[in-house]
Amino acid sequence: MPLRRDENGVWTVEFDEAEKEKSEQSHPSYFEALPRYLTALDPAFERARRTSEFNFLCSLFAVREMQDAGWDPYETTVRAIKAIREVHGQVKGEANRHLALWLYGHIMEASEPYEFLANLIDVAVGGRFLVERFPLHSNRAPLSPQTKINRLTKQATAAGMPGVVVPMSETWNREFRNAIFHADYTLYGPEVRTIRPYRSYEHDQVMTLVNRALAYHEAVSMLRRFHIESYTEPVTIPADPRFTGDSYENAVVIVRQGYGATGLKDVWTGQELRQGRIPYRLGRFSLEETKSLDADRTLALLPAREMASGTP
Repeated sequence: MPLRRDENGVWTVEFDEAEKEKSEQSHPSYFEALPRYLTALDPAFERARRTSEFNFLCSLFAVREMQDAGWDPYETTVRAIKAIREVHGQVKGEANRHLALWLYGHIMEASEPYEFLANLIDVAVGGRFLVERFPLHSNRAPLSPQTKINRLTKQATAAGMPGVVVPMSETWNREFRNAIFHADYTLYGPEVRTIRPYRSYEHDQVMTLVNRALAYHEAVSMLRRFHIESYTEPVTIPADPRFTGDSYENAVVIVRQGYGATGLKDVWTGQELRQGRIPYRLGRFSLEETKSLDADRTLALLPAREMASGTP
């Protein structure tokens, strides 16, 4: 689908009739919400990138510690939603409807987009990437989406971009979510009926919630990919002195051909490294890429590779 962003940050999405006809998500709320949500979320991405490209990229990569492959829940969510949507379009009857409800619950519960947006909003006003924006309760229970949305609303309003939270606040329905994940619902004719509390949702109400959730998920994923893919060659950017300890130091964006930005590293030449400069590197790399980067500390352009399941 062709995406366009004008100079004012307004996004348009052009769906042709064949695309609409093929899509299982033919409910009008999806096609209405997607460009609107892209536009609502755009300021968090654009302002964060302008304010601190270094922390902006750290937020995109969301690297929290030394890990091997297979520990990126957001990439798993992106693949899961894509896969379930494909299955959803192939099955009929109650199975189709149950899958639609599962999609809604998974999207709204996914932790990483909330962390991701909280980081972007703070970076936009001069903050830095933090590995955890929504820590667990003292009893080790995760925060609810409602709590996260409330905190994001205050944060975005204080930053002067309250619209960033519209996709989440417009889509979230606590009672509907609880009924789905606790199996406290029934399918009766075209309705979804919940038990705690007793309530009946008409088919159009359900499809609006599900398709707005899909639009929210797609908008976040599209904007993230848009910015990652905008890096086609390694570039030098100012580093954050709070990370490097040197207010004059720069960083190099590591790029994988055919993919885009995948990491950040120091700018030291081979001679400077031999003279004792301390290198650093962060990002998401395959084992083979890590070996290549270790062998040549000045390497910043990685060859294209086939994306295997479970890897960035």
